[in-house]
Amino acid sequence: MFQEKFDFYSPVNLKSYNLDKIMRYQLDVLERLDPFTRRHSENVANLCCRICEYLRCKQSFTIHCTICGYLHDVGKMFIPLSILNKPAKLTDEEYTVMKTHTTLGYEMCMKNPKLRPYALAALDHHEALDGSRLPSWY
Repeated sequence: MFQEKFDFYSPVNLKSYNLDKIMRYQLDVLERLDPFTRRHSENVANLCCRICEYLRCKQSFTIHCTICGYLHDVGKMFIPLSILNKPAKLTDEEYTVMKTHTTLGYEMCMKNPKLRPYALAALDHHEALDGSRLPSWY
């Protein structure tokens, strides 16, 4: 598409946008519950930002996508720790509970006017290409 060489994973290119206090609070809670998910959210935000920059999207859209990356797994803070931090494979019942993090995150975002613009990122981030919600591999 573009001739320049582009490293999506370069830490030099990581952008930090000033997240709202409410967003930082949600991420801090998530980090206390599951540091892995917090780090994953930071990585997703970085990739979203880098892809938007690569595609030369408007800055406002890039910021929106980056915040969506940060908040996409925020619903995991409502998953019981015994499931969220389980080192072994989840049972079918536990897996069913884990899959609810998308709707839990959506509902939480919809209750807060500052988080509402990012609610669909929480709801749809596991959407299958055919629109049937969770893909078969999840």
